[in-house]
Parts: sequence; structure tokens; C-alpha cells
Amino acid sequence: MKNECEIFLDQLNEKTVSKFPPFRYLLEIDVMGLLELFPELGEHLIKEPLKWQRYCNDILYACLKTSDNEMNQRIQSSQVAVNIRLKSFPHVLFNFKMRHYSGIVSFKGLLINVCKPTNYVYHTVWSCPEECEGNEIILQFIPKTPPKCYLCRSTLFENSGLRRCDEQVEATFKFKNDLLPKKYTIINDLIEKLKLGDTYFINAVVLKKATAIWSLEVAVMHPAPTTSPIPKYITKIFDACDRKPWMFTYCLASRIGVKVCPADCFVNVKINLLLSIISIRAQNWCGSRILHCLAAGHDTRYVAEIMRQACLLANSNVLLGTSNCSVATALIGASGGVCVMPLPLQVYNQKQIHSIVTAIETGEIQHETGKVKLNCAVWAHGMDFKRIVLYDVARVFGTVCRADYGEYTNELADFILQQTIEPFKTTTEDKQTLNDISIYMDIVGGIKVSIGEETQHLLSNYFLAARREKTKAVSAGNMESLVTICAMSARLCCRSAANIDDAIFAIWLHASGMAEPRFAPDEYLETPNDINKLNSVIEKFVEWLENFTGCCIVQK
Repeated sequence: MKNECEIFLDQLNEKTVSKFPPFRYLLEIDVMGLLELFPELGEHLIKEPLKWQRYCNDILYACLKTSDNEMNQRIQSSQVAVNIRLKSFPHVLFNFKMRHYSGIVSFKGLLINVCKPTNYVYHTVWSCPEECEGNEIILQFIPKTPPKCYLCRSTLFENSGLRRCDEQVEATFKFKNDLLPKKYTIINDLIEKLKLGDTYFINAVVLKKATAIWSLEVAVMHPAPTTSPIPKYITKIFDACDRKPWMFTYCLASRIGVKVCPADCFVNVKINLLLSIISIRAQNWCGSRILHCLAAGHDTRYVAEIMRQACLLANSNVLLGTSNCSVATALIGASGGVCVMPLPLQVYNQKQIHSIVTAIETGEIQHETGKVKLNCAVWAHGMDFKRIVLYDVARVFGTVCRADYGEYTNELADFILQQTIEPFKTTTEDKQTLNDISIYMDIVGGIKVSIGEETQHLLSNYFLAARREKTKAVSAGNMESLVTICAMSARLCCRSAANIDDAIFAIWLHASGMAEPRFAPDEYLETPNDINKLNSVIEKFVEWLENFTGCCIVQK
């Protein structure tokens, strides 16, 4: 602090000192260290931050006055201030669901928008029109009414040439349990820390009419340790499924959307949504590719409801509307989670579809302040798959899920009738099951997966054979999706290396999700309501796959 004061005073001369330059000192406080060494002082900082601010200002001004430089006599206390920045703040002391207005409060929010920089006032200088000696008043704000001279009582005027300003921005944050976002003013050095799509711990002091932001800390999520205990429900299912990826994934995915349809309906959609959620976690922790989902069929009403239920398993979710909604803001707001398009794709206008497709294709969101990295999965559905617009969109998404083509009519009718007689009630076991699945995805999301040569060989052979069979229906994006699904299948089974079974499962999902006529016979692509029957279906599919690709598949 002493050195900074000396540097400031050395820069002053007769010309500059008459312009009342501001002096700001940046003070970083390690709160955890302060609490450990001086507990009472640390508690005082948390409970009485404004008093701390005044103490620091007085100390800085006193340090400035003790200098041997003669210019220190011409510096007023209102020109001097300390900007306090907190680090290692004990966030565990606060409950984010409550609002504390005493002392320093801490919030956790996602940055979704930042406006262009504007100016704010360091201080204003007011002079007497009668030129009374020593009557320049420095205020660190712009008063509603001009002050008066304490000698002649004349109304002072502002010397606008001596006004000192700096930049500020208005940042919009989205909080997890709040419906509406909130805006905060960010100033000075904190502006550099702002990055759209990041989650921050916001340490602030709530005043009467404003909230003063003292510090911002990026909230970094770390993967769960591999030694974390796996829920017993998951372990039991994994052992019962004989460690087969398709059987295990089928069992987990069947727990999604139990209020919407029977467990064995729309399994292809549910599996892809489950793998997409895992890909989001893997992208945050391992940098892997995000798996986007597009469901196509004659009717996608039930698929839309399934997507709404499935997105609750993600860390965050945003529903994209058709009007009064910014695509860029929705995608940024869904960072770390899912952006769901609950309405059919044809309902959205061309501008919205173009923005979504461009973001998926380039991996960047076009925002008014610049380009932002896409950090969420996009789920959409459409009813007219044969239309050229939706057909092109499917090539960008890479993954196409099979929605309702009329094969579940009887099951859905029976389900609706049963719901009418006995309405579905969510039990504690259902909630615990979904919670166990979410915990398990957090555990396996940080596993780095490698793909062996045999697995790559099978995927590439299938892709080339599919391209020869249907050139327009199979694009380069499908190959990326095959590799991603293969890696997610291995990750879901808690393995660090993808094997042949994962490749078979990825190919089966791709083949069963295609529009008719499909490559393989329908009996090889159906999803029965019994996992043992599903295993038999996969065995028949493997035989067909060997003939289709010309490869000899040896399962381990």
C-alpha cells in the first residue's frame, strides 16, 4: 500500500493535482485465511462489510498523508478509496435458497447477458460561483440537488471538466430456483472476469436501493472421484443385466417419463436422451462432444412430454418458445444442461431454426457482444421428416430418434385408460430412483473413454456401408454421433475403454432411429418390454450386421 501511495504522489504536479485525480487501491482479502488466523476479524468482515470499507479508506488516506511528498497535503479524503476483492470466500456458510441482507451475501448464478460498457462517476467536483477560497467539494456521487457553499451559502455548480468516470456494465444472472433473472452492475476490474455461459459465486453487499458487487469467483465443477459409492439400485441393475450396455441402458432409460407413457414405449428416444445428458457432463469434465437429439415421427406429442421430464435430470434446462424469446440467450441460459424445443420444429420461424442449426454446426453462439461457446445439448422434434427443411436439420443434429410411427397406439390407449381409472402418483421410490440415476451420471461423467481399433473398424465399416445404401440419409454428422454414443455407452457402464458391444449398441440405435424404409428388418430393431427379449433382438441384429458390413464380429 505504501508503494502504491508513493507512485501516485510522484505522478502528481501542479497541473494534475488541481484536477482532483482519484486514487483507488485494490485490496484482495483471503477470507478463509483471515478466519483461520484472526477469527474475530474475519467474522467482523462478513457481518460489517461497510465498516470494513470505511476502515480501509481511512487507513489508505492516513498512509497517503504520512508520505514525505508535499503533494499529499492537497489530496482530500474523498479522492481516496479502497476496492475490496474477496477470494476463498466460505460459501458453505450460506444457504442459496434464502436471501440474507445483513453483511456480505453470496449468490450462485449463471451469466446469460452482458450489456455494452457505460460510464459511471468516480467523483464530482463542485465549485462556488463567488470563488470562495477552499470551497471545492468532492462528492463520490451525483447529488439530486446541488450543494451550497458553507461560507457564502451560494449554490455550487459542478465543474464538469473535473468529473472522473470509469466503465461499468450491467450483467444479467440466472439463478437456479428463481423464475426471473436478476441484473447487477459490475465495475472496474471485475468486468474482465465476465464470460457468458459461466457460473459465478457473487459476493455482494445489499444496500437500500442497490447491490454492490465486491467480488466474482468462477464456480468450477469437478468430477466425482472414481471411488465414490455407486447407489445400490444402480449396482443391482448392472449385475442383473449381465453388464450388457443395451440391457443396462434400457433399464435406466425406462425410468424416464413414467407419467407420460408406458416404460417400454419410445425407448429409442429415452435412451438417446439419457446418453445426451451424460454427454453434457462429460463435455464439462472431459471435453468430449455433446450429443444433440432430434426426434422424428408422425406424432411427437408424447416425445415432447418425455423431453420435458428427462431434462429435469440435467443440471439446468431451458424451454425455447416461439415469440419474445432470444435463441442466443436461451442457449447461454442452458449452459451445462439442456435447451428443449417443446414445440414441433415446423412451428418455429426460420430465423430461430437457422440460429439453432448454426450453433450446433459451428459449436458457437452468435451473441451481440461476440461469439460464445455452445455448452448445452439441444433437443428438438418434428413431425414431417421427409420435408427437405427437417431433413437438412437432421443431418446437422447427427442423431435422429424414432418417435411415434403408430406402433404404440394400443399401449398408449391402455395407458391413458389406466390413468383415468387410477391417476399416477409419484412415490418416494420413484424420486429416489431418478436421484440415484442422476448421482450415478455425476460419477461416470468424468471418466475419460478411449475407443480401440476393433471398435473403430466396426463403426467405420458400418458407416461406409450405410452411405452406399442411403447416401442422402447418412451424413458425416452421423459418424460423429456413432462415435459419441459409443463412448457414452462405455462411460455409462463405468468403463474407460469402449468395446465391440458399445459399437453394436451405437449402430443399433442409429439403425432403429432412421426413417422407413430402414436398413435392417423391423424385428431386429424393436424394443420389447423384457430385457431378455431385447438381448435376443440384439443377437439377431449382430448376425444381420455381419452380413451388412462384411465384418466378423467377435463379442467379448
